[in-house]
Amino acid sequence: MIVNNKLIVRLLFLLLLTCALTACFSFGSKADETVHYYVLDVDRGAVAANFAKNRVLRLKPMRVTAHFRDKNIVFKVGDNEFQPQEMHEFFSSPDEMITAQLRRWLQKTGLFSLVIVDGTQAADMELEVAVTGLYADAREQFSPQATLEMQFFLTSADSKSSKVLFQTGLRVDIDIDKATPALTVKGWNIGLKELLFTLEDDFSGYFSKRSPQ
Repeated sequence: MIVNNKLIVRLLFLLLLTCALTACFSFGSKADETVHYYVLDVDRGAVAANFAKNRVLRLKPMRVTAHFRDKNIVFKVGDNEFQPQEMHEFFSSPDEMITAQLRRWLQKTGLFSLVIVDGTQAADMELEVAVTGLYADAREQFSPQATLEMQFFLTSADSKSSKVLFQTGLRVDIDIDKATPALTVKGWNIGLKELLFTLEDDFSGYFSKRSPQ
């Protein structure tokens, strides 16, 4: 009878241990399935003291290269190989986020009297933007970087001429400690701020050469 009791105790112990381990693995599995959301958010800071007159800028719908268009964070893992990071994605689409940041930044510069996205509202100029690079370089033979590349085309809003007034292509590569989604987004925010400051300087130089509006 004593032997049977010991056997029962051992069986109960093994049963409890199995349940505990199962619960731990189940908990870990649920944690791994958590979706992580990220945003691009930059701030120019101070608003310009003076604003241009009669210079309304319309931002046209932003174009994003196909393999960076989805919400998933993308890593470059080979020369021509890109890999989306499942469960790590933007809170909204890249074109929506970057458009919002670009509009807020340009409005603060004072270079334009107003920056709009409404296609039915009158404008003097239009800005076409293409995002051609938005990824983390995670190739083993290179140091990890967060890369952002954009093209800008400023045109007249006059549908008859649509003359290209100014164009530029900008790229930033921000070093990061490790190719992780969180550090990549942090690098993008640093890079986007640098890129927008450069764009602002380029626009300022362009408008300074023109006759006052």
